[in-house]
Amino acid sequence: MSKHLSPTEVIRRTVQLERYRAIAAGIFESYGVFLLMILVRHFDGTPLDKSVVAAAGTSGLLLTPLMLFLSRKLGLSSPRALSVLFGFSSMAFFAASMVHGRGMFVTLVVIGILLPSTASPLLTSIFNNNYPPSKRGQLYAQNQAIRILTSIIFGSVAGWCINGAIHYYYLLVALFGVALGTSSYLVSRIPGDNESAPPTPLFSCFGYLKTDLLLRNTTISWMLLGFGNLMMLPLRTEYLANPVYLLNLTEFEIALFVSVLPNLARLCGTYVWGRLFDSINFFTLRILLNLSFLTGIVSFFMTDAHIGLALSALIFGFSTSGGDVAWTLWVTKFAPPERVPDYMAVHTFFTGVRGLLAPITAFSLLVIMSIQTLSLLAASLILMATILLFSIREGAKDRQIK
Repeated sequence: MSKHLSPTEVIRRTVQLERYRAIAAGIFESYGVFLLMILVRHFDGTPLDKSVVAAAGTSGLLLTPLMLFLSRKLGLSSPRALSVLFGFSSMAFFAASMVHGRGMFVTLVVIGILLPSTASPLLTSIFNNNYPPSKRGQLYAQNQAIRILTSIIFGSVAGWCINGAIHYYYLLVALFGVALGTSSYLVSRIPGDNESAPPTPLFSCFGYLKTDLLLRNTTISWMLLGFGNLMMLPLRTEYLANPVYLLNLTEFEIALFVSVLPNLARLCGTYVWGRLFDSINFFTLRILLNLSFLTGIVSFFMTDAHIGLALSALIFGFSTSGGDVAWTLWVTKFAPPERVPDYMAVHTFFTGVRGLLAPITAFSLLVIMSIQTLSLLAASLILMATILLFSIREGAKDRQIK
């Protein structure tokens, strides 16, 4: 289809379809809190059930190299492969809405969560091929804003509707299936269905870590930043809710500082970071982003005042909006076009590694040190990542950054 379209028409169709898909993605994005609520209050789920469902999205990132390998082996373009992924995920959620056993429900929703989480390299490949480099960050940010706003609205409405009516959970689960099915259809219409990549060995993407110094050093920097950030992410709720810290906050105040304020700042900051992504050097952007995360982490855990918690929550949400843009699009800045999905597969794999290990590390260290000391440790990791970025930026001056 894309061979018969002008570049302008390819951009227009991709932008339009992605905006519609952002609505469906925003609905699906709220699955976490609702599925855990269903497990707790309807199925009386075990700790293992809840941990498996909570870890499914992160675990899927570890499978991105495998999914990239399979899509190429089957001769599927990025839009076609994404359509298949979302389609199977949709069927898993529809099936989960019809089963009554806890074990089968957990199995099906884990499949439904895991498959879309392997899609990042394919999506980034579409953004790289179909969006103009000068507006790539802005176009992605616009879609991301729609996604965030939809998630906030849907989460609020769905939470109100299911309050006191958890026995109707199957309707909510089926609605997630509808959202995924809609995404499957929309991505199948994205131009690019005649552009499949040749098959490559399963672990070939990791070979670029040896041959591309810029990729290797940037991946190390991402690991340091991501590990420090993900260590403290679950501890935000721990800090506010655990009576040992003597904050004495209500459930509403906890939700305000952990969810509402960060999401509002994330919504407002998305376009700002999208413009910066398009207009300044990527490594300069990452340095600003790292410092923003560092400030948000240290300030949050070093205060017990409501105004301090609120400001820190806003800084964290603003930083997260930049993280969304940079995490998704950074490889398009310097990767050869044909290597964009491979570089992204490497990036998402290591994101999965730190996503699984960082929370475990954080709660283990919390036994032997205070949460404030742990926040300083996390900040030091981010500071190390930032220092490394200065050297990477200097070494990349001869590398064309798109």
